[in-house]
Amino acid sequence: MYTFGDRLRRLRLKSGLSQEAAAERLQVSPQAVSKWETDKCLPELSLALPLARLYGVSADELLGSEDRRAYWEEQWQEALRRGGEAATLPVTEAALKELPKDWQFRYRQGCTEFIIAMTDKTKEERELWVAAAEKHLRALYQDEPMNESAGSMLVTVLMALDRQQEAAELCRSLPGGERQLASILEGEEQKRQYRRVVTASFRQLLVDLVSCETPEALEAVERIVKDVLGAEGFYADMLSLVYWKRAVNALEAGQTEEAMLALSSIRDLTERWSGAGGFDAAPEAAPFLEPHAPLRMEEHLWNNFSSLLQSRVLDPLRERPDFQALLEEAKQEAEVGEEL
Repeated sequence: MYTFGDRLRRLRLKSGLSQEAAAERLQVSPQAVSKWETDKCLPELSLALPLARLYGVSADELLGSEDRRAYWEEQWQEALRRGGEAATLPVTEAALKELPKDWQFRYRQGCTEFIIAMTDKTKEERELWVAAAEKHLRALYQDEPMNESAGSMLVTVLMALDRQQEAAELCRSLPGGERQLASILEGEEQKRQYRRVVTASFRQLLVDLVSCETPEALEAVERIVKDVLGAEGFYADMLSLVYWKRAVNALEAGQTEEAMLALSSIRDLTERWSGAGGFDAAPEAAPFLEPHAPLRMEEHLWNNFSSLLQSRVLDPLRERPDFQALLEEAKQEAEVGEEL
């Protein structure tokens, strides 16, 4: 295994620095750098961060924890290859004694304990292993509440313990827990949850397509919303974004008339659906979508349009009478909406 001096030397060479250049940057003598790299002495603690910055690594990597992590990962993979999941648990526990904050080994600990519990065990043994899995996964999730893997696995453990209500509550707090929640619920509540999942999936697809910003992608979004789903009101905000992207693209190409046409499309869409209840019911052609209630997003369409028109991107249009009329109309309608 590499010594600390070996590590410093490898990092320096990887950075393309000579001992003299590193010494100059650190304001020490070249002899000091040489002694560090030959393990004759250690750099002062105050130089740890400057060394890490100089070599472009984290303090952990500089001090060697990355090497130790790689060592334990190799041991874990070898144990898995030789003896399966159960054989990895002693390696995981040993790794965590040295790397107690490593989330992957902490996650593996809980998962492995749960897998062991699901093997041919007595009821008492099974309860002990599941309890251990819950303890370790819950501790990890509490330390890292945005860790979806830990949260999702904890839901699985709670389901095995017949604690469905607790599992459902946890799913609702997970960033990506909607789909897992659907598998827990029952009856009409489950059907509604699956509709929410489908609705969110469609929305993400449309967002990703709009992000492509190509004419073909924008056309695809408009066709999906209007022709496939028949959901213009349901996705009025998304169509507004499509027309906005077209306006911006047209301006970048110097096509001011096309830009005005795209902005007018936003205006017409906004007039049709502002306050019209488009988000309150699933479209007839797409009953598998779930309404956005209780948030009535269409009430904010004029506000959104008015805000878009303030963008500096539209400066080439500001002197046009038709743009000024559009701006004034959006402003007035937004003010009326606020009064209501």
